Amino acid sequence: MKCDLRAKFLGSLHKIAAMPSDSPLWVMLSLKVGQIVAMVDMGAQFSCIRSDVIEYLYLANKSCKFCSCSVSCTLADRMRYKVTNAVRLHLKLLKFAWDHEFKILDGGLFPVFLGLDFLTWTQMVIDVSSKRFSFRFHPSCVGDFSTWEKAQTGHSFLQSLTDEVSQWSKEANGLSILAEFLAVFPTVLGTADCAPYVIELTDSIPVHSAPYRCAPPKLVIFKNMVNELLTQGVVRPSKSPYASPAFLVPKSGGSYRMEVDYCKVNSKIVFDSYPMPTIEEALDQFANAAIFSVLDLNSAYYQIPLAANSRGVTAFCTPFGLYEFNKLPMGISVGPRHSVELWMNSLPI
Repeated sequence: MKCDLRAKFLGSLHKIAAMPSDSPLWVMLSLKVGQIVAMVDMGAQFSCIRSDVIEYLYLANKSCKFCSCSVSCTLADRMRYKVTNAVRLHLKLLKFAWDHEFKILDGGLFPVFLGLDFLTWTQMVIDVSSKRFSFRFHPSCVGDFSTWEKAQTGHSFLQSLTDEVSQWSKEANGLSILAEFLAVFPTVLGTADCAPYVIELTDSIPVHSAPYRCAPPKLVIFKNMVNELLTQGVVRPSKSPYASPAFLVPKSGGSYRMEVDYCKVNSKIVFDSYPMPTIEEALDQFANAAIFSVLDLNSAYYQIPLAANSRGVTAFCTPFGLYEFNKLPMGISVGPRHSVELWMNSLPI
């Protein structure tokens, strides 16, 4: 999620500042307790600092001057943040020092933003093409936006912030592509432009099972997953005579994936004999190739529409209700063959 937000942020920053979205402008600010990396955001009304950063600065040096405020802060991503607290910090950039007010954000994508208020107050002049900056009152003193990468903060927490930005910068090439083509990577699932798939059965006798038991802590996760599928339009509440039990499967990262035990349903489905590609065939096509690419669709099955008269067959039961799929569910035996057929007929191979 944060990766998507950062991509959206960079896309907006690219439009506002006319700079490559994989090359945001960073500077290293000197504070009383050490150095901290900050982004120059020409789309932000105010300079902002993340709440965890200001908490560290206060504990390390109790000279922070807090004040209350009530403003809505708009950053380059065009998102509005309600701010009720601010802090005045003494900072140094190059050989010049100022006392400047920062709005405190509860959370945020980056540790520190320098907004238009800072750029106006300090008369900062930015040369995007050369990635350098200076100040109108002293144009001969020039700074480089890339020097932060070589700086050592000397404090573990401040160094961790620099490492966070450094790690993000390594991923910036991929994020820049997301930022430039956000419409290609929507968070809402689409629907394939194809005829709805019909599940053919050997007979019309419904099969049903009781829902599997689920531990209370997992039940909350389970409900959230089903609610997300309801929101996306992948499933809907059902009154079908069919009922296959759904359950959670742990993933390697510590999260869970919902699966449905369609064993009884699969035993009634008419087999689809569409030929499945083999790894040997794929390797034969790679001969003499020098460039390889991977196409990974977001929840591909959930983008294939299901015929209205087949939706009841996919009904799954949970401890909190009965639902059925509007899209092709994972676990149905004909799913892999139909999806391969669809993609093979769609791609210009």
